[in-house]
Amino acid sequence: MRRPSSVLRALPVRRGVAVTTARRAVRPRLAGRAAALLLPLTAAGVVVPTAGAAPRVTLDGGTVASLPVCGRTAPVHRVDTGGALRLVAPAARSRAARTARKGSAVVVDRCENGVWKPLRTITLGARRRALSAGIVTGTEATGDLRVRSRTKAGRTGTPVYARIGVGEIVDVPISVKVVNQNRTAIPCLGAPDGKTYTVRGSVVAPRSALTAGNPAVSVYVHGLGYSSFFFRFGDVPGYDYGLSQARAGHASVVLDRLGNPAHDDLPDGNATCIPAQADMVDQVVRGLRTGRVSGIPETPRFKKVVLAGHSLGGFIAQVAQYSFGSGDALAVIGYTDVPSGLALGTFANAGADCALNPQRSHGATGAPGYAAFGRTDADFAAGHFHDIDPVVARDVLRRHNLDPCGDLLSALQALAVDQVATRTSITAPVLVISGADDALFSPPTNRIQASTAYPRSREVSSVELPDTGHAVTLGRTHEAFRRAMDRWLTDQGA
Repeated sequence: MRRPSSVLRALPVRRGVAVTTARRAVRPRLAGRAAALLLPLTAAGVVVPTAGAAPRVTLDGGTVASLPVCGRTAPVHRVDTGGALRLVAPAARSRAARTARKGSAVVVDRCENGVWKPLRTITLGARRRALSAGIVTGTEATGDLRVRSRTKAGRTGTPVYARIGVGEIVDVPISVKVVNQNRTAIPCLGAPDGKTYTVRGSVVAPRSALTAGNPAVSVYVHGLGYSSFFFRFGDVPGYDYGLSQARAGHASVVLDRLGNPAHDDLPDGNATCIPAQADMVDQVVRGLRTGRVSGIPETPRFKKVVLAGHSLGGFIAQVAQYSFGSGDALAVIGYTDVPSGLALGTFANAGADCALNPQRSHGATGAPGYAAFGRTDADFAAGHFHDIDPVVARDVLRRHNLDPCGDLLSALQALAVDQVATRTSITAPVLVISGADDALFSPPTNRIQASTAYPRSREVSSVELPDTGHAVTLGRTHEAFRRAMDRWLTDQGA
């Protein structure tokens, strides 16, 4: 069989996808993630001026709509993720045409945080026959793309724009000023210190979601032993929950709570508590509603905010909801008001360590007043892990952190109030979602929570994920958790 031309060899194609020329089908040996890089080639036509001595290239597929794309509004060819793409270049029959084509290329750029960045250059070369290459997209590829032809001399043709899936994904750090205070009805045993701090996190969202007429966002609050990496775990491909939800069209703000050792703002771990954490979450939510969170592109004022928390973060989210009505909806993840014996014993050990053997947040120079929720890696794994990839487990154990003693020591009195307040003051829709193999908040307490804890809620949903432990974003069933959240968020208009 004759070897395919350099044009075909330049095209990244997943293994087993046929590329069709004008005469016959050949099966290229190129494979892998490079297929995702050519998603933009689902667009319509790029025409190179003949005076520039470069061929006319057409990109077929998608539906055209006028959309904002990387700082301008233009006709954009919209293509679903996983759709079929086609690149077409006409025949170069004459010697002059082949000479003109030699050295010409198609240049593809992706918009990243509002700036065009080079993605792929495909050299066309002096090809005699017409080219019609069918390409199947990778399932992970999304983005806003600009496709232009370029001559050997550097002249570019008129650009054509494409939106793959939800388009450009914005993923940037954010910060918001908060006061470490307690305006709830729950006492804090002398904390908090009443000072102003900076709470940090990230926003990950389709840019189109930030520029929508009525933008919506979900705020995620982590539990004990974690920082924001619980919802943004990027050490192993495919586990970044926030990024996956952005590709599904949802905007997320993922927080690092005050006192997390990832940031050394809190001078003493006893200077805050669970009710103060809830107060600060509410301050973040109000900042999102009024456009006062630094770092979010387009400075949106979110019309709808969903409050979601995992484990102790779910507890904190509940306190914020019944104390301030923070969210338009509430997702309680891996938490119930009836902890297991393992959870209570782990809390007792952490409390004893806070009283008798407190640690510094990290290293010899960290803030005092910290303890571990799970004294050893084995203790932590016993509470959190079920059917987890060993590589993921290793990285999580390397990254899990100590917690402020003020949070650990304020849990019991907060829980006593929580048992009553969820039943009297939460009216927003609620989702209770947890694993069937959660060792810290074991079934059937999740089902009891959903059926009894929110009698005034307009709508209570319950999801129990089979073969899933406490760390719902980190087990092998993490995608089932993401899909369940995707469906519920869509139902909530977020």
